[in-house]
Amino acid sequence: MPKLKTPAQHNQLLSQCSAGQISQITALLGDSKIKMRLVHLGFHTNSVVEFVLKYGNNIVVSVDGSRFAMDQNIATYIQVELL
Repeated sequence: MPKLKTPAQHNQLLSQCSAGQISQITALLGDSKIKMRLVHLGFHTNSVVEFVLKYGNNIVVSVDGSRFAMDQNIATYIQVELL
């Protein structure tokens, strides 16, 4: 498991990552409804997320051992820092 880093100024959106990149979630963006949906799926601040695959407008990510497929637009609500 990669070593966790403290948030820094090199934040980007999960939707901007490339396949194979491992990141740490620094913030969840959007209104409370979107944030709560992401939290219920397992996306939490400081969690490690791996960008697995991009296929068209969909992406596959792995968070804490679980894989999720999501629309790329949803990934714009997840701010990460590359590890």
